[in-house]
Amino acid sequence: MTTASPLRYPGGKSAMAGLLGQIRRLNGLGGRAIAEPFAGGAGASLALLYLEETHKVLLNDADPAIHDFWWSLINRPKVFIDMLTVTRVDMHEWYHQRDIYRESCGVDRVRRGFSAFYLNRCNRSGIIINGGPIGGVQQNGNWKLDARFNKADLQRRCEKVAEYRDRIRISCCDGIEFIDSIDPVSSFFFIDPPYFVKGSMLYLNALKADYHANLADHLKSISDSAWVLTYDDCPEIRRMYDGWATIRPFTLRYSAAERRSGKEILIVPRWMHLPTSQGSAAITW
Repeated sequence: MTTASPLRYPGGKSAMAGLLGQIRRLNGLGGRAIAEPFAGGAGASLALLYLEETHKVLLNDADPAIHDFWWSLINRPKVFIDMLTVTRVDMHEWYHQRDIYRESCGVDRVRRGFSAFYLNRCNRSGIIINGGPIGGVQQNGNWKLDARFNKADLQRRCEKVAEYRDRIRISCCDGIEFIDSIDPVSSFFFIDPPYFVKGSMLYLNALKADYHANLADHLKSISDSAWVLTYDDCPEIRRMYDGWATIRPFTLRYSAAERRSGKEILIVPRWMHLPTSQGSAAITW
């Protein structure tokens, strides 16, 4: 299916929807809600919701502006979509939206959520903080600011989220706290934290090494629960999960022009079964 999320992220996992669906069916988990502690764009969860492979998704993001984006689509969809329709995509507006995002405190939730969305769509690789505008501030690059801002397509995606808003629950808290707040018996966790190696360059809420270690310890303590974890493939993360979880390297092709080989790993509790085929041409074991 076409990309479900209105947001774009480095390492976004929309293409994993097919594989996650396979894993859920293979392990008899198809009836469970999908819970994402580090939701970001939530592309895979939304895709499975739209395919009716889950009855509910629970999305958490510690970035208040990203949370406000989701809050706006669920609680004020018409206001948000009207803003999308009338807002210009040029450098003057880019600076304006950046100012709103940076101020954040005291800013209306819909405006702050929209500013995060605008910068996500207009910045290189969707990186809100350090990405810079597509085409550069002088707009003399090969691509221009609106290269990833197709209003008709984005309106369609936003309207789709709004259509399913009664089946989407959102929160804004620490990822581990979110995991603790969710009933593990009725939930399937898809955990896609910020990258270990490059996270500080890509995300406002990048995690320190100690946090990654705490997350590993926490998941070990609930290894009888149903969860799938994805990471950039690096020795530090492998050491955290070696010996008690299943680690499977994979290649995820984000577009026809881009392939990231040997960069990612999928981690699950030892009791969970993984399919022998990938469920998508975009994934290679």
